[in-house]
Amino acid sequence: MRKSVEIKKEIKNKKMEIEKITNEGDFATAAALADDLNKMLDELKAAETVEKSEEPNNTADEEEQEPDSDTATNSASFVPLNHSRKNLSKLRNRAFNKLVFKNVLDEPLTDAERRAYFNDGEDSGGDTTDPVGQRGNVPAKGGYLIPTEQLNILREYRKGRVALKDFCHIMTVNSRSGNMPTIAEEKNLLLNFDELNQIQESDLDFGQLKYEVNSYGDIIKISNELIQDANFNMLEIIGNRLALKTVNTENAEILKILDSLSGETATGYKDFMKALNVSLDPVYYSDARIFTNQDGLQIMSTWEDNQKRPLLVPDVAAPDTYRFRGKEIVVLPNSQLATDETSNKVPFYIGKLFDFVMFCERVGVEIAVSTEYAFGSYATALRCVTRFGVVKDDSDAMVKLEVVKS
Repeated sequence: MRKSVEIKKEIKNKKMEIEKITNEGDFATAAALADDLNKMLDELKAAETVEKSEEPNNTADEEEQEPDSDTATNSASFVPLNHSRKNLSKLRNRAFNKLVFKNVLDEPLTDAERRAYFNDGEDSGGDTTDPVGQRGNVPAKGGYLIPTEQLNILREYRKGRVALKDFCHIMTVNSRSGNMPTIAEEKNLLLNFDELNQIQESDLDFGQLKYEVNSYGDIIKISNELIQDANFNMLEIIGNRLALKTVNTENAEILKILDSLSGETATGYKDFMKALNVSLDPVYYSDARIFTNQDGLQIMSTWEDNQKRPLLVPDVAAPDTYRFRGKEIVVLPNSQLATDETSNKVPFYIGKLFDFVMFCERVGVEIAVSTEYAFGSYATALRCVTRFGVVKDDSDAMVKLEVVKS
């Protein structure tokens, strides 16, 4: 173990001892211990200086060296600070983990970690304030925003799962609730007028779309042994579980909006053609999709025309995607979009989900850390919270059909 690490532990214990004695009112003893603490801080600074001088230059996991003007021009072995995106990513992960798990790691940021985390490799000048963007290190209501680099892992885990959010109108909001102005559909005509005559005025009707953002979360325990390896990528450990639960939750909230539609019973494919051609306004037709479950896909796969040709055909560009009359079929698991057990009716939602649902999100996933929550095991608990809300926008953009499962 490095000498500096041992000294840091002694400093931490000394601080706790001073705080205890101060609370007991023994200020003279506390003052004497404060002198010892100052000596230990000087000893730590010296130890870190020695250790830094013994480190090899330009290693993947140690601090990169800042070149002076002579080194930059004369040294053939000099490697620029941003010589490796992989190493930079490691430094950012390590810096974020140290900031979040400071109670477990108890290690300050090195200069290289600070530069990589705050300024994409540029010299931060010692500034430790909250950087621009989503790389927040300062606790907000007890939590931290996951940096963009690690948040991208969550997006990767979302791929391959049917996320209804991707088909909605996504709006980033900055408040917990609010109203958005909307314009009603315009069906009136421009008015004819004679030359030099007054043009007749008309009204423009505005509506209000009220939204509310809710918080959804999960608590995940991580072994302290893993955390003590500060290089680990947190989202690679928890990303799959968190992404899956997030998609499931988003889908459930969007399906609640879709379920508010009044369903009409359909007996065959001609009812679906009528829904696309007549029930939906032509403005929604070009981008319309059909949303159903596994039972619905099975029903549609049995449809044939008069010449026994299947009406459900695979997409040429995406063989795993099926289309009916050119419209994409989006299939959810039966566990998410269930067939009614009482009536045995299978739900189908047809139309443009982008206009039907507005998805309001507060960008980012916030995490908070507790070493006490999992005190019975050698682990640290992460509370992960995401915030979003869904609201019905254009009620004419979707229709619902129901087919009795045979």
